[in-house]
Amino acid sequence: MADPTRIARADSALDPPSVREWLKPLESAGQRRHTSPKRVGGKAAALGRLLRDGFPVPRGWVLEARFFTELVDQQLPKGHDLATLIRLSGTKAGVDRAARARDRILNVRLPEALSAALRSLWQAVEPEAPWGLAVRSSATCEDADETSMAGLATSVLGARGEREIEAAIRQVWASAFLPRALAYLAHAGIRDAAMGVVLQVVVRAEAAGVLFTAPPPGLEGEHWRAGERLVNATLGLGAPVVDGAAAADTIRIARAGGGVVSSAVAQKRRALVVGAAGIEEVVVPEARAEQPALGEAALQQLAELAERLEQGGKGPFDVEFAVEAAEGDDPGRPTDDGAASPPGREDGAAPPRVWLLQVRPVSGGGFPEGGNAETIWSRANVSEALPGAATPLTWSVARAFSDRGFREAFSALGCRVPRGARLVANVYGRFYLNLTAFMQIAAQVPGLSPRALLGMSGGASAELIARLAEQSEGVSRRRFYARLPLTGPRLLLRQARLEREVAAFEGEALWAQRALSELDMTLLPDDAIGTTLRSVFLLLERTGTLMLHCASASLASHLALCKALERFARRRASARSAAGEEPLEDPGGRAETNIEHLAQVLAGGVRELDSAGPGIELARVAELAMADRAARERLFAGEVRGPRDLPEGPARDALARFLDVHGDRAVREAELATPRWREDPAPVIAMLTASLRGAPGDPERALARARALADREMAMLETRLPRVELALVRALVGRAQRYVRLRERMRTWVTRVLGMLRKVALDIDRRLRRLEPSLAPGSVFFCTYEELVSALSSGRADVAHVVRLRRAEHLRDAARPDPPPTFIGRPPPVVLPPASGERLFGLPASAGVVEGRARVLDPGATALDAVEPGEVLIARTTDVGLSPLFLVAAAVVTELGGPMSHASIVAREYGIPAVVNVPGVTLAIKTGDRLRIDGDRGVVERLNERDERAAPAPPRSGALAGGEGAPGDVAAPLASPAPVPVR
Repeated sequence: MADPTRIARADSALDPPSVREWLKPLESAGQRRHTSPKRVGGKAAALGRLLRDGFPVPRGWVLEARFFTELVDQQLPKGHDLATLIRLSGTKAGVDRAARARDRILNVRLPEALSAALRSLWQAVEPEAPWGLAVRSSATCEDADETSMAGLATSVLGARGEREIEAAIRQVWASAFLPRALAYLAHAGIRDAAMGVVLQVVVRAEAAGVLFTAPPPGLEGEHWRAGERLVNATLGLGAPVVDGAAAADTIRIARAGGGVVSSAVAQKRRALVVGAAGIEEVVVPEARAEQPALGEAALQQLAELAERLEQGGKGPFDVEFAVEAAEGDDPGRPTDDGAASPPGREDGAAPPRVWLLQVRPVSGGGFPEGGNAETIWSRANVSEALPGAATPLTWSVARAFSDRGFREAFSALGCRVPRGARLVANVYGRFYLNLTAFMQIAAQVPGLSPRALLGMSGGASAELIARLAEQSEGVSRRRFYARLPLTGPRLLLRQARLEREVAAFEGEALWAQRALSELDMTLLPDDAIGTTLRSVFLLLERTGTLMLHCASASLASHLALCKALERFARRRASARSAAGEEPLEDPGGRAETNIEHLAQVLAGGVRELDSAGPGIELARVAELAMADRAARERLFAGEVRGPRDLPEGPARDALARFLDVHGDRAVREAELATPRWREDPAPVIAMLTASLRGAPGDPERALARARALADREMAMLETRLPRVELALVRALVGRAQRYVRLRERMRTWVTRVLGMLRKVALDIDRRLRRLEPSLAPGSVFFCTYEELVSALSSGRADVAHVVRLRRAEHLRDAARPDPPPTFIGRPPPVVLPPASGERLFGLPASAGVVEGRARVLDPGATALDAVEPGEVLIARTTDVGLSPLFLVAAAVVTELGGPMSHASIVAREYGIPAVVNVPGVTLAIKTGDRLRIDGDRGVVERLNERDERAAPAPPRSGALAGGEGAPGDVAAPLASPAPVPVR
């Protein structure tokens, strides 16, 4: 920060009334008569109080909230103020008005007197602000005990000069009109609000991050003890840590004494700094990247500041901080002699200075729609189909599709679905299932317990399952039993006819697909294209409903098989234990897990499984390319963008056929904004290239592995079960295979119809951009289905303002770290790191034990051609679009999903080990780590150099073998990645 003489000179330049009228020194916000959040906003009031109490806060100024209110009154039409928009939150009119208000605020001309004051401010502070100013939101309800607005309002870093500062102020004001912010305020009971603005000198940060003074409510436990403070820190500015977008060190500090309890240092390869052109990322020298971001002195200061904060008010607190670089240092860059300048140095230079940028009470976001403090939300299984933040068009289609499908499926079972029940919700753009409502409906059916259903879908701990069971206690089954004489025969008849129903549907869907492909949509008027959109959407609803019926039949057949095996196990155990014969169940006490796994293995080797088709057929293309030297060389040289780039021959023809058959597939294929393989074959080419790096694969051999494993388990049962029981098991296995085959056929059709919907959407996009040339390609995906139908049928496609609003909010959602897969009430403000240890535990999804190097796939699934044969794929989640890599890999591990997910079924079909639902595995494991994957027990073990030379663990004798590996079996700790603040 600047010297006192320079500061005094700047203060005198800012003393004229013409400046003070608009910009108040931040310290004045801490004075009793000026400290009201309604006047300066919550953030300014909190920072002013910190300054008053002697805490280190960077110099700043406040633009009071009244100027925002005056601007809204003068510049916006009646009914576009925040009070009205909060009241209209969630309505079509509310979205339309908010979008128009935001557009106008972003383009408004600020009062000349304010511009002059900002000009004077910058001229005065420029010498002491080489990194410019931070322009931060300070809403009147921000950083309060109940309404933090964390992550909902905008902050801009590195603004320099009058014009940049003005633009930043407009962005901050405009963020108040984003739909999620308005919904948050409405849910919190806030009737009106205004937006103050804080302008602060940006600290030339050597390091920065977030400090949590204590565990937030609901997160205290084994992984975050009450006596610990948690620090996340990185090099340079702290925005990547705040946003959860960058690797960060994790330090646990004892509340008593401030000593370091544990520290995990991340590789911080890049740092965010303010360069000549503004915010930029710089490459950090390797030696520095592997050093701690914070030295001992900085950590001691943080511990002391946390202690003082908690003495002055109730916590816990969420604290953003920055450590100022020493004079002459260039944070994130090497020193003059080429050596890395370690952060937090204590080499005789002045000690580092820690600055507090923001302090607010820790609180999560609002409750998702349809939930309360006790509602349990999960995306552990549904995120396989739709990971990350969905675009508004995708979300609106998925919501209607799933809500109707679930209701029809429950009704077919004879369940009563309460009127107004919300089964799904949008949490920062992510698709979440209301497990509380879902289980209370499912509990009407005997046997559909939380333990039975969530054991297969994953994502719920034993504690959560018990809580769901408690919430479902007392659910009446009277209606189910009363309707059973009617629904039972009807359900059995439908299941018996399901195969014929699917075949009949496929005939109709093929006709519709062919008709759409032959239709020249450019010739249609808007109302006709609207009709086409509706017809495809109705086909999608039909497809989804039939898929859910197939999925229900598959689930029922799997549960029936598990129940039969469990019953036989108990009977055989009680009959033979006295005689000393081997029991059917696991003597290690994990019988339920092993029975479930045995059922999966027995039903493996399905053959003719649609979701396994892309991998098998791409492997055959790889065989042909391997035999064609010219094709192989072009692929390795990166010269192939599509079939035409290959030389004429069998490989080229096979690739063209592959794209013709599977062209509707994609990685993250449920997102309508994702280009299909037919449009962009790059992922296919990348996976094909990866397939060529090893020996030619034999897909038939892979399929035979799964069949052989199933036959082996059945042979074991033949020696241990009487003939009648064995015949029943065989019948149930055949039934489970038949229904999983139907389920995957219909899942393929869902993908095809989504491709049809995307094709219509792209034509609508062309029309929107013709009417509003300023719109970017893909704007259609930022409208909802209902908005598009309304605009096309009315002939008024005036949606540009809505598109800009939704695009801004989607970008904000996509940049946020994913909330936890499962949470209670509201999403927590921080995501805890996975448990440390040499072993990580999940759910067994496909049998086998292998060793191999890890290949961690990034969320965007880029660089697929870098995958080496025999590596272990580690991914947040996988869908069918990534399944061709399964035949290249030695095993698959995912953070999300369950044993009955599409990817798990494909892994079993290919006969490769898989473990799913491993919390935090993409953070705990790094590419290149040597791993042992046990798909029988659901264990991922990282091997050290000594273990690398050890022989692989022998294959288990089958799913009935029992033993070790319970989730408490943790060896020496691994580096634990940083918890991610959710803003």
